[in-house]
Amino acid sequence: MAQVGLLEDNPRIAKLCATLLDFAGHRVVHYRHPRECLEALLAERSASPDMAERTPDPLPIDLLILDLYMPDIPGEDVLRRLRAHPQTRNLPLILCTAAPASEIEQARSIAPRAMVVEKPFKLQTLTAAIDALLSAPNAV
Repeated sequence: MAQVGLLEDNPRIAKLCATLLDFAGHRVVHYRHPRECLEALLAERSASPDMAERTPDPLPIDLLILDLYMPDIPGEDVLRRLRAHPQTRNLPLILCTAAPASEIEQARSIAPRAMVVEKPFKLQTLTAAIDALLSAPNAV
């Protein structure tokens, strides 16, 4: 299955998501704060230092599930940073949020192909979004 990143600051929701995704066969990397997530995903990755050409290492996750309501850094800013960086520009995203439609549309203007799963959600809805993103070519 997939290595799923989860950017969620609510411990109960994070535990629920991790449990559901684990049950579905995915491995979950939980990021509790936006800074932690951005540091992990935007870290300088390169091959051995003695190589003439630097080739990026793969990201530690296959896709990222994120909430738009986060402490310190709003979810929209996280989206902008991810889309601005060459290594995360095409990272598949799921916006798992209780945000109103206007905020979801604003986020989708940054990441138009992001899937949206509204809270509260069912396991089938979340896993279907993951499957759709992982099977779609160039999904962002």
